[in-house]
Amino acid sequence: MTDFTVRLNREPRRATVVFAGLDDLTFINEWDDKLGADTNVKRRDAVDMAQLAIDSFLAHSKLEQIYVKSLGDFANHIKADEHVEVAGFVLLKCDWFPDSGVIGICHFRRSWCNSIILDYLAVHPFIAEPPDKYPHLVSGAGSALLWFISDMARRLTCGRIWGEATHGSRKYYKKMFYLETVEDLILVPPLNYLECVKSDLLWRAEGDTDKMKSETIEELYKAEAENPPLIGRRSIVVSPSRTLAYHFVELPTQFQRQIARKFGVLKEGAPDVSDDVLFRELFRQATAAEKLGDLWEEVETKHPQGRPKENPFRP
Repeated sequence: MTDFTVRLNREPRRATVVFAGLDDLTFINEWDDKLGADTNVKRRDAVDMAQLAIDSFLAHSKLEQIYVKSLGDFANHIKADEHVEVAGFVLLKCDWFPDSGVIGICHFRRSWCNSIILDYLAVHPFIAEPPDKYPHLVSGAGSALLWFISDMARRLTCGRIWGEATHGSRKYYKKMFYLETVEDLILVPPLNYLECVKSDLLWRAEGDTDKMKSETIEELYKAEAENPPLIGRRSIVVSPSRTLAYHFVELPTQFQRQIARKFGVLKEGAPDVSDDVLFRELFRQATAAEKLGDLWEEVETKHPQGRPKENPFRP
């Protein structure tokens, strides 16, 4: 368990990230009951993504997907098999929010090449978008979850964190991870998730006396209120272009750079570029040159679940 400082009506409160078990999943009934027939998009999306996270947790558990129960479990599994894929489902809990004991959720995986994949992230619907005159305004729930994931990536020396943002949340992730741009794909290299960790959102009963850090956190909470954190997709149907993008991101960095050099995106002696710039420029150039079929073969040949011969970009 890890304790964080969040705010209730601007006053500091303690919330705790815990790894979920089967007995913890009834919170979705609280969220859904409170929402009722409300059709507000942000509140509806929050409940839908939480339900999808639960569905994934239950379905993958039946398929014997390994779920960790603590941070220490990661090290044990990786020590046994460095290419193991393990998943996690964490809840942000508290005892002071009147509408639920769970105020945020995150479902994620550690991939075979040591990336963290964010499948679903959501906060309570009344935190994502408080109803008119709602008296319990909470700040920092999404930021606490992302700090936890970023610190976990730091401990595991992950190559990147990535996930799929919604249109309404992408500006928040740009702010949280100091990224140049975020469209649908959030791609966070180590330097950026380490910047997130520096925000240090852990619980301290005496409060935060660092004025500069306090100002940074105020800006972060403002961005979170304007663009509530949300990650995930309703459908598991993935287009060929998106499959190609996901498989490229899952490759080890040396393979990504090798492919980029082959397609002329990285040139000898040229200044290095960040992972997200490399990714976007490679796909932009391959699309413009009508070489997505070539890119598919390069990526799928190197990906452990790749299907280079089933090329959707070839006639």
